[in-house]
Amino acid sequence: MIERERYYSNLKRLVEIPGVSGTEAETEVPAVIVEMLKDIPYFSNAADSIRLIPLKNDPLERVDVAAFLQIHPETPDTVILTGHYDVVDVEEYGHLKDIAFDIEKITERIKEMPVDEDTLKDAESGEWIFGRGTADMKFGHALAMELLRYYADNPDTINGNILYVAVCGEETNSEGMLEAVRFFNSFAEEKKLQYKALLLAECYMMEDQANNKDHYIHYGSPGKVMPMFFFAGESTHGGEPFLGIDPLLMSNEVYRRLELNTSFCQTLRGSTTPPPVCLKMQDLKTAYSASIPLYAAAYYTLITMTLNPEELTEKLRAIAYDSMKAAIDFVDEKAKEYGRISGDKTVRYEYAPCVMTYEELLGEVRKGYDGNLLQHLRAYALELQAEKTDVHDIAVMLVKHLYELYKDKKPMIVLSYIPPYYPDTYLPKTDPDVAELMEACDKVIMYAREKYNESLKMKDWYMGISDICYTGLNEEANFDSLFRNLIGIDSVYPFPDEELKKFRVPSIVLGGYGKDFHKHTERLHKHYNFNVLPDLYVQIINTLLNKQ
Repeated sequence: MIERERYYSNLKRLVEIPGVSGTEAETEVPAVIVEMLKDIPYFSNAADSIRLIPLKNDPLERVDVAAFLQIHPETPDTVILTGHYDVVDVEEYGHLKDIAFDIEKITERIKEMPVDEDTLKDAESGEWIFGRGTADMKFGHALAMELLRYYADNPDTINGNILYVAVCGEETNSEGMLEAVRFFNSFAEEKKLQYKALLLAECYMMEDQANNKDHYIHYGSPGKVMPMFFFAGESTHGGEPFLGIDPLLMSNEVYRRLELNTSFCQTLRGSTTPPPVCLKMQDLKTAYSASIPLYAAAYYTLITMTLNPEELTEKLRAIAYDSMKAAIDFVDEKAKEYGRISGDKTVRYEYAPCVMTYEELLGEVRKGYDGNLLQHLRAYALELQAEKTDVHDIAVMLVKHLYELYKDKKPMIVLSYIPPYYPDTYLPKTDPDVAELMEACDKVIMYAREKYNESLKMKDWYMGISDICYTGLNEEANFDSLFRNLIGIDSVYPFPDEELKKFRVPSIVLGGYGKDFHKHTERLHKHYNFNVLPDLYVQIINTLLNKQ
């Protein structure tokens, strides 16, 4: 079976390569993964069994790594193992951040940091490994390496093949998985493959991590969409405040209506999504002046289980319209109030609420634009990217630039969506391929109880948001309406909308047992992850690929 010492050694080696997302360190991980793969005789001898998949237009020139264990070329049946190799930064570790990637040193010294009672108990038990990337999710790659080695050495245990893909960028915008979707489709066509399932080894999330002793398989994932509101006001000198309209006032009205608005929560199969929250609100003044801002922008995160893109856009449009009307009414009322106390007749321009989607504004600008507008915007976006501008800021600047090209200047709110976008995913369990995966999960749950006395349960919705979001776009919803308003889709955020419609693979998170992802107390449980989980993966792969 899986050799525990080598599995641990692989984990230690992978964690030592920081791979912090969005930095040069992230680009160092693939070479180490390739070296480790080539330690397996099959991959050192089989030509073209390892491939590097470069991300398009990526400023860091990152790559995904794919390894194909083609045990039985005569059968198309293939199981995908995947996960992300990037991690978040280590600022939370304080004076220990220099050893945050050394699992032995940080495990020994973690009690020097402030820790809660549960963490202290785990640290003293000796049953946990601490360090950045242990649980999220370098262990998954160490496990995949050993599974590949096991099946390369024992080809008769399955009647099928295994495709392992290590992706980058999950902690930023899932750029690696978006590129992997294209690869999965093209590779399946090239090799005539049929993907039976995609297995992701992300650690599962626990509401009560101190007392919950159950382990989980998760099916389905909520999605995440990020609506962005661009506010074009009318600037005026601070001494004549009623001759303009402040975009920040409009933004504040949107905030009052959208922040923590529970009407956007969705409850399905025992879980409820959190309400929307604002991630950033800003005016776009670049220097001090005595004038009120001309532009502002704000974007929100919104978690979905059953997204209807057209319905959402109209609901957000209504909020934007009501917000702009409220802002105008507020200023009108204050102008009248000022006139009453000053005795002066207050000059006030008349404004009417105006809300457009990005797509609608694009259509208006295109009417009077001399040239290829889309090509112009794409070039502008890539120019900003070359200057290492954040993709979210690029989205804001793109909408601002488009508005500046609009000839009919007037105060308005432009509604769009910005990266990253994660579709909610829940393929029907009546689907024959899904039913087959669910049957395999049931067998593994029984096996875990009978052999290891472990309580393994099936649970709907992996609430952490993961790359399985990209494994089953809902065919019934009109996602094209959302894609047309997704900023940067043809440039800095090359979203594979058409490829996603083709890539429908039953997927689960068969997770490890870990705690406190993204915190300085991130840790991985030794016994479950090294002694139990590998065997569970062998059982489910054997079942899916028709060997018991």
